[in-house]
Amino acid sequence: MMKTVIKKHAVMMEYVIIAVLIAAAVVVAVIMFGKNVSHEMNVATKSMSDAKGAENYQSELKGNSASDIKKASAHEKSMHNYEK
Repeated sequence: MMKTVIKKHAVMMEYVIIAVLIAAAVVVAVIMFGKNVSHEMNVATKSMSDAKGAENYQSELKGNSASDIKKASAHEKSMHNYEK
């Protein structure tokens, strides 16, 4: 009787571990791709209602991404030159 209970809990623990790993993967994916997916969903929504608005929003995103890249590059340089 006791071995059956131990096996049951061991199998349940395996499911818990799998669920935790899946949750961790989802969190990492949201952190890495959340902003981009959100922007693309906004473009898709705007394109359904107004094609010109979607085109303008897409070009605005390109401008913002160029600005973000410059900021990230400046931050990286400042981190490498922290002694100055």
